[in-house]
Amino acid sequence: MRRWGVLTVSVLEVEGLTIRFGGLTAIDDLSLAVKEWEIVGLMGPNGAGKTTAFNCITGFYKPNAGRVLYRGEDVTRVPPHRKAAMGIGRTFQNVGMVKSETVLENLLTAQHTKTGYGALKGLTGATSVRHREKELAAHADAILELLGLTEFRDRRLGSLSYGTLKLLELGCALASDPDLLLLDEPSSGMGPEESHELGERLLALRQALGVTMLLIEHHVPLVTAVCDYVYVLNFGKLLAEGDPEHVRNHPEVVAAYLGGEAPEELEATEVPEEQAAAVEELAEAAPAPAPSPRRAARRPRRTGASGKKEAS
Repeated sequence: MRRWGVLTVSVLEVEGLTIRFGGLTAIDDLSLAVKEWEIVGLMGPNGAGKTTAFNCITGFYKPNAGRVLYRGEDVTRVPPHRKAAMGIGRTFQNVGMVKSETVLENLLTAQHTKTGYGALKGLTGATSVRHREKELAAHADAILELLGLTEFRDRRLGSLSYGTLKLLELGCALASDPDLLLLDEPSSGMGPEESHELGERLLALRQALGVTMLLIEHHVPLVTAVCDYVYVLNFGKLLAEGDPEHVRNHPEVVAAYLGGEAPEELEATEVPEEQAAAVEELAEAAPAPAPSPRRAARRPRRTGASGKKEAS
């Protein structure tokens, strides 16, 4: 079991979390922990309850049972805006920034809780307000440089790719100076090379800012590269946990999420060489079957760009 460093302080603890929507139990007795400075992964197939768990942790949903602890304090019923002020930052599965504004303007908006002045004072244009706005802009520029997005500083979001928007959303979350960062599918919309670069940035962020992270991610190479520990959900229940390699090869995880069998099971189910050779000889000796008149008369199906057969 590989955990970051030697510290055992838990930044986030989830104990027996359960939430129901009508007769559907979306999360069933989930418990997990994120230690200081760790990057922890939360995996699972679509509909497993990962985003629902995030919504419970960040206060958008109120669970039916269980507790959410932040640095030992019970924050289960604390609303999202107060959790953000406490140091819990978050990105969302769908980009939620203001697309009609520029990159810089969105980063400034993300720092609204740290302005230090009210709306009335802001309208007066006082010297202290102008000075504070320069500080916030400098903070935004530092984040852009850290994420390699400086070239997009004055671009409107509507002109940016989805992958760039996801990276910018990470920047907006960082703008609030979080202690704990929850990332919902940060590599969504990115290619393999961009995902690799994202992994390097996440590791650099931990090193530079000391931020602790919990991320939902489907991209297995990214999880393996950056995560110290991984939890896997399936139908709202905890299916497996451990270091990335252990989880990656867990038979139940592979069957539920990766769509195959674990390497160990593949070896156990391989046909012996002698038996495979005998089967191959029988197949070569057998005469080819005559085509069925019904099958021969059927019109062929076209294959679409996705590789799936389309009805003709």
